[in-house]
Amino acid sequence: PAFISTMHPPRRVVIAGLGVVAPNGVGKEAFWRASSSGISGIEHVQRFSRMELPVVAAGEASDFKVEQYLERKLVNRTDRMTHMALAAAQEAIEDAQLSFAHEQLDRVGTVVANTMGGLNYVIQQMEALYVRGPRSMSAYTAIAWLQVANAAQISVRYGLQGYCKAPVNDLAGGLDALGTAYRAISRGVADVIIAGGSEALLHPSMLLLLAQSGYCVTGDDPRAYRPFDRRASGLILAEGAGICILEEYEHALRRGAPIYGELVGYAQTNDAHGLLAAPANGSRYARAISSAMQEAGLSAADIGYFSLDGRAIPAADAAEADALNRVFGADLETLPVSVPRSMLGHSFAAAGAIDTITALLALHHGTIPPTINCEQLDPRYQFRPIREAGTPLARQAVVLGSRSLNGTNSVLVLKKVQA
Repeated sequence: PAFISTMHPPRRVVIAGLGVVAPNGVGKEAFWRASSSGISGIEHVQRFSRMELPVVAAGEASDFKVEQYLERKLVNRTDRMTHMALAAAQEAIEDAQLSFAHEQLDRVGTVVANTMGGLNYVIQQMEALYVRGPRSMSAYTAIAWLQVANAAQISVRYGLQGYCKAPVNDLAGGLDALGTAYRAISRGVADVIIAGGSEALLHPSMLLLLAQSGYCVTGDDPRAYRPFDRRASGLILAEGAGICILEEYEHALRRGAPIYGELVGYAQTNDAHGLLAAPANGSRYARAISSAMQEAGLSAADIGYFSLDGRAIPAADAAEADALNRVFGADLETLPVSVPRSMLGHSFAAAGAIDTITALLALHHGTIPPTINCEQLDPRYQFRPIREAGTPLARQAVVLGSRSLNGTNSVLVLKKVQA
């Protein structure tokens, strides 16, 4: 837009705080202990009866205790997705040592992605309506189910008056939220943005729909999420939240904030296939990867590992492998790649944000998180995912890829901060 000045160079954007609610750990320490060791959080669903569902394994955040974060009144007025978003935001804010009393609140924003809204809350209220009558349905249903509820509740809780968005882009939403916040800070719209994604999709109806669509693997095997394996037959659904504190570099330095890494590239393209089958090649995804790396000024030699989308649907995995071939060519054989979410399941809009937290902790600790369940690598692929826990991360950057069901390709690049 004409009102945005292009006379000044983009501002540097760093990540100064992390908060995570994941199936294998709540809080960055517990989450990293599990993820760096290859410990899975996928198990048989415990929260509701599995009845005759074709899917009984999922990534359930069973260690999450909402009463440790929220008062009962707010819990009753909001969906589980918002409970996890608020908890992850609280963890990230505390981790960043961020005090809003010392900030201009109109320069602090919120960008939190979500796909399906407050699914559990709205279904519960619909049941109340039809079983017990109109007086039993909560008036808070009108706002609790909206995708924007997470960003709105975070903003309300902390009195934030700045930039606010809620990206809705199914599986790619989490990376889009971080990319959107990165762009906003770099062009001077905000100094600090609470950004990430939250999703609470574990409900019998969603498990049934995804199984019938062919996206979700069926059966009861918690190890059945096998990206790039010759037995791959779909993803395993998960819930969770990942929140990062994005901050302008000089602003972070002035207040002595802990800095995990710098956001240096973001790109998005679209295959535009809609409800049709995804294309067999990864040309548009390859363009997103190349564009993000070009913006970051990095080559294959700089990448500590590539965090793959790894959907475990054979056609999707083949297209991702094709994209990597197009971008890296002969360098692909030595490029470290991994699918850390194989330990968690796919949490839709939260997945990219949790992957980003994994990558930042990997840079911080110098260790690549492993891919699990891929014991029979498909011989068509010219790369070998990291499968051993404790593999050193020797380079300065991580590239993350995420793709939506309808064709969006989103790529984010992080690197260690250099003065």
